[in-house]
Amino acid sequence: MLMCLSNKTHKAQFKQHTHPLSTVLFFLLCLLIISSITGCTTTTSTTSTQQTSLNISGSTALQPLVQKAASTYMQQHPGTKIVVNGGGSKTGLQNVVNHASDVGDSDIYADPALYPDPTLTDHIVCVIPFAMIVNAQINVPTLTTQQIQDIFGTGTITNWSQVGGPDLTIVPVVRPATSGTRDTFRKYILGGLDERGKLLSQDSSTAVLDTVAHTPGAIGYIGLSVMNSNTTSGAHTIAIDNHQPTLQNIISGQYNFWSYEHMYTMGDDTSLLSSFLEYMLSTQVQQQAKNLGYIPINEMNLSQIVPQSRENMPQSQLALSLSQANEEHTREEQ
Repeated sequence: MLMCLSNKTHKAQFKQHTHPLSTVLFFLLCLLIISSITGCTTTTSTTSTQQTSLNISGSTALQPLVQKAASTYMQQHPGTKIVVNGGGSKTGLQNVVNHASDVGDSDIYADPALYPDPTLTDHIVCVIPFAMIVNAQINVPTLTTQQIQDIFGTGTITNWSQVGGPDLTIVPVVRPATSGTRDTFRKYILGGLDERGKLLSQDSSTAVLDTVAHTPGAIGYIGLSVMNSNTTSGAHTIAIDNHQPTLQNIISGQYNFWSYEHMYTMGDDTSLLSSFLEYMLSTQVQQQAKNLGYIPINEMNLSQIVPQSRENMPQSQLALSLSQANEEHTREEQ
């Protein structure tokens, strides 16, 4: 625009001595310059918006850690906005595939048959132990895997007195089908059996905890991190086959109810997205994970089962390349 105005006098002289076609070309050149400046401004503005905001949804088991990480990241990067919602692992996967979220958090692997888009990228950030929880009135310290199957699956155990507890009806709390925790529970604890019990309408780990805490005789299952980040006194954890959800028991294969936590993206094409994913693997966030009851990737000792060709890979990459096979092997070689 400034160029056009500064040439106003010359333009008048030009009109007196040149063909009208030249005048038209001059004006077209001015318009082209103005258009280029406006276009550049718009592109810059759009890019800036994309790089200052992230929307994350999915696993409510991973949600406590991602919320804490997002909070500290925003403090360290003023002007950045990261919104973290739950909804369940399958909701998170659908959201990221449909571009409704930038990141989809999940307790389960994205099956390529269900999510075939080759740009869907997996980022493993930690391991989560899951735990059985019961109402505070229940004094049973442990259940066998078979007993849990008979409570949630076959329905042959219906009263706590059948497993050494009080004469009280058992109320299994069942998570919605969108839950990745439910998929893990069905696969590794129920042996593929369908669940029966009190079906929750909302896929939320805190909803499970609240329901168990306020329902006499109730039993459910949640991520240990959710239990550790809540102060409710109405529920407590119990062991499975006399084993607690500890790192040692998971690595040794004595405790099967756990999974890797995934953050799925459709590529990593923005600086903010790449930066936040790297931050999730930072020492600060991995320590937060440990404090909440997750297991940092570096503590899974993946190098013990790594082929020599990969022994120098970073732990996060080892997790990504070996976690599914290792997860299956740890549970099934017993």
